[in-house]
Amino acid sequence: MGSMNHLPDNLPEEPAHPAGPEPPNSLWATWSSFGVLGLLLLLVVGNTILQGIFYLLTGDLFVPVLFGAIGGVLVPLVLLTRKLDLPYRYDLSLEHRPPWILVASGLVAIAALAPTSLLAQISMHLKQPPAEWLALMEEAMPHGIWATALTIVTVVVVAPLIEELVFRGLLHRLISRKWGPWMATAISSLVFGLIHAEPWYLFGLVGIGVVLALVYEATGSVLACWVTHLTHNAVSLGMMLWTDQPASESAPLTATDVAIAAGSMVFLTLIFVTLFRARSGPSNDHRSP
Repeated sequence: MGSMNHLPDNLPEEPAHPAGPEPPNSLWATWSSFGVLGLLLLLVVGNTILQGIFYLLTGDLFVPVLFGAIGGVLVPLVLLTRKLDLPYRYDLSLEHRPPWILVASGLVAIAALAPTSLLAQISMHLKQPPAEWLALMEEAMPHGIWATALTIVTVVVVAPLIEELVFRGLLHRLISRKWGPWMATAISSLVFGLIHAEPWYLFGLVGIGVVLALVYEATGSVLACWVTHLTHNAVSLGMMLWTDQPASESAPLTATDVAIAAGSMVFLTLIFVTLFRARSGPSNDHRSP
């Protein structure tokens, strides 16, 4: 992600939020860092346990992801915010942003496809996916309208939302409050890549994590990150469904691949510069809590 050095260096200590005082009953005002970290761990553990249970029950890959996301993360967050009467839009960075911000966030995903795919390709050169994983993925490919619809809802809509709530809305924000935005970007991106447990895609996953972290820093919005994430997943899933198989082989890198990735990085940088300038403009004088 070398061209990212054109981005502004003077990021705030935390992602942008609407101007004004922090709500007194906010999670971030009333909980300690250890409390938020404990909540994070409980959500991840709950999601993992439910995924394991539903995998044993169904043998499917996508149904466990759906039920783990809803039962292990979304439902607990909804119950928690209602029980404690938390300002959930503020606490989970779900404040509204102008439509053009969301459109630009979707364009970020398109521009990042070539660079992150190149990074994933490099990972696959270093470590090929095991035959067992490939067989499992090929078996899990959906066939039929209902199976395809369920996969789309899971991979494009639900999973990206849940991951953004956890990785950007909670983890990134927590680290940023303690150690600043660049440390938050580095750590949350690395954790995002590692937790997918697919080392053959690791560089690509970490690259996607960096892109999503920068979207969060530029917009302060999990909704914007969700748009970026779901757009990326929609394109990736669409390619898998079109070919009816997961990416399994690392093709030789060519000068054309590098040139396309470099051109995409220029476009990506321009979008980020626009987002960061809009965030720091006079009419968007946001201050973090």
